Amino acid sequence: MFTRLLVGFDASDASKRAFQLALDLAKQSGCELHVCSVIEDIPHYAESMGDVDEVVAHGRKHFAAAQRTLAKQAEKLGVKLSTHILTGHPVESLVHLATEQHVDCIVLGGLGHSRILRRASGGTGSQIAYHAPCSVLIVRA
Repeated sequence: MFTRLLVGFDASDASKRAFQLALDLAKQSGCELHVCSVIEDIPHYAESMGDVDEVVAHGRKHFAAAQRTLAKQAEKLGVKLSTHILTGHPVESLVHLATEQHVDCIVLGGLGHSRILRRASGGTGSQIAYHAPCSVLIVRA
């Protein structure tokens, strides 16, 4: 059915549910599982590059710790997991990674942290579904 799945993971409850479903799918089908977290709160008008570097470093540390937990879960089930931490716009980042990795399906939680983007554009999930090069599965609570 699937050979590669990509989960958008922002450490919200919704993204944790999406990961669990994707992990189950990966286990059942024997496919690769990719998890991507996007550091999106980068200051646009920082006083120095040090300010930007600090935000990115904090985001990488936060998501790396969360992804280590996911990797342990995948390892217990014998699922091959690749982790990615990117900076930028979550829609652009996930769509680009899905294209680059030849992903068959992107799995997303229905409600994550991007409240501002959701109000402005109809939600991260709907924007990814519109631009994705593959199927998109949105997991609801």
